[in-house]
Amino acid sequence: MLKRLCLALLLTNCIPLAAAQVHQHGTMPKQDGRYNPFVVADPRGGFYLAYVERKAGISNVLLQRSADGKTFSAPVRVNDQTGDATVRNENPPKVAVGPTGQVYVCWANERGRWKGNVRFARSLDGGKTFSQATNINSDAALQPAGHAFQSVTVDRKGRIYVTWIDERNKKSTDRGAEIWMTTSTDEGRTFSPDRRILGDVCECCRTHLQIDASGRMFLSYRTVPSAGPMFRDIVLAVSQDGGKTFAKTIVNQDGWDVNACPVAGPSLSVDARGQVAITWFTGGGDRPGLYYASSNDHGVSFSPRRLLSPNQKMGKHSQAAVISQGRMLVAWDDVADTTLSRWGLLDLKDLRLQELGSQPGASFPVVAISSQTGLIAAAQVSAGELFLHSESLMIDSSR
Repeated sequence: MLKRLCLALLLTNCIPLAAAQVHQHGTMPKQDGRYNPFVVADPRGGFYLAYVERKAGISNVLLQRSADGKTFSAPVRVNDQTGDATVRNENPPKVAVGPTGQVYVCWANERGRWKGNVRFARSLDGGKTFSQATNINSDAALQPAGHAFQSVTVDRKGRIYVTWIDERNKKSTDRGAEIWMTTSTDEGRTFSPDRRILGDVCECCRTHLQIDASGRMFLSYRTVPSAGPMFRDIVLAVSQDGGKTFAKTIVNQDGWDVNACPVAGPSLSVDARGQVAITWFTGGGDRPGLYYASSNDHGVSFSPRRLLSPNQKMGKHSQAAVISQGRMLVAWDDVADTTLSRWGLLDLKDLRLQELGSQPGASFPVVAISSQTGLIAAAQVSAGELFLHSESLMIDSSR
């Protein structure tokens, strides 16, 4: 078992945990700079870019807009309280856009080592100004606890859904944490009482929440069982009733048994037909790396997993966005002698990946698609800058 653990740590840069598990999210940059990018498409055209900027050791969330993915507006500070943000590699600020252009931003702050609150602010003027930030988790005034890896989405009726990994109930003997949820029906003015929706959740891997055109809700995350082998499988939870109940499916039984923080959550994509695709990292088996699988029955079952790229050395931290039915723009990290971000087009019908480009020195890439343009953003940690690249995409509207 020790040999297996050491091999997993060597291959994946996982962070080992003691018997009583604690947060370990890897090494964070200490210098000033721009980090943690996140991009989302504006349904009216263009993109929003959010990130954390650190100046003189003080971190703030900034937002910029672009009509073409190449030129960006002047940055606007989202958080009203100076320094109300923190740099976390796997957990950038998240953005969702409402049906009439409302901009909603969620991020995690820090009140102690890996402990803080999930914050929320909204803009009703296209990201030009933001409301006073509020806490989403109801225990914000109590003893600091882990609240992070938030995800936010909006349905067609404008209802806002926010989920996050929550450790308020975690005991020293517990392996996993919980996922909590809250909703808003008034453009983020108020939120429903937050509540636990899932347990046995890996505390250090990001989640991903999406809603399809019919209102079906999808939430992907990495699990850790409460007992037995610590298999770090990817789970898709699906709700047909607005998040009241969830049915869970393990995407693939990877058999990756490791007492460590993977720091690598899954990416989730849902196309117009409801086809679900998930990409994820596993350190188990003979070929650790990035894999993908798809579902044509709304997450009830999944296809056999396939390696995302046969050329990857050690792929991690994938993100994907739907181009058209069965086609996605995917970006990921590849770790060999140095870290670089790659991106390409994944066709679920032909089971083929066409690699389009790469950027040495970049990591934790994110992607979004607006019209026929893809936007890739990543952190260039050593330089303290962001990498931004727009990619022209040929979209087949017949698919």
